[in-house]
Amino acid sequence: MASYQDVKEEKYRRFQGMVKTWIGCLGSFTLSLLGGLILAWWELNYHPTNEQQWMVPVGLILFVTPLTVSLSLFISDFYLSSTHDYSPSEKPFHDPEKLDTTR
Repeated sequence: MASYQDVKEEKYRRFQGMVKTWIGCLGSFTLSLLGGLILAWWELNYHPTNEQQWMVPVGLILFVTPLTVSLSLFISDFYLSSTHDYSPSEKPFHDPEKLDTTR
């Protein structure tokens, strides 16, 4: 049976993981929003005269990269969770002792 301190530490670890996830999502959303704003600014101010064209690739990179990374992380997590019957706390990431190679 787990002690009160163990339960408290586990809840704190889960909370830390949730905070890190939310910070990552917020940063990704902000970066994508910045890329979209750069593209919109270029469209409104510089597109008629075809000036400041460096803003287009920079805006596209900032806009698309967080979406691509988020999609790849979602797909890899989906396939990892569907191919193994590990619970989230038992996934063998970077822990060779927990990795079961006999399956």
